[in-house]
Amino acid sequence: MPLGDVTVIKEDGATGNPLAGGSFQLWEETNGIPGLQSTGGDPDTGIGDPCTTGADGTCTRTLPTGVYYWQETQAPPGYDLPADPVFGPLVLTEENIAEGVTVTAENTPTPVTAGEVA
Repeated sequence: MPLGDVTVIKEDGATGNPLAGGSFQLWEETNGIPGLQSTGGDPDTGIGDPCTTGADGTCTRTLPTGVYYWQETQAPPGYDLPADPVFGPLVLTEENIAEGVTVTAENTPTPVTAGEVA
């Protein structure tokens, strides 16, 4: 069975710089319901352990054809999780398996609030 890469690229939403330290869980669409269902009576299937982005800001898994979702479970230090932490669907087909499929996940820095000194 041919295999291809399913990749998420984590970057700063303002600068486009890669971000290390983002944690992602990969899911395979297995319940026939569009969109990611990670809980409930018939969830999609989690694939392996969560992946944490390195200095290049990427997580990659090599898989057979199918429909996949990356779910950001922890933002890099100093950043907020996006409002919708699910990225996909990423559809890996026989036609695109050689080049694989990639999605970009952007984060915004956590706002710094000045506190009062009494």
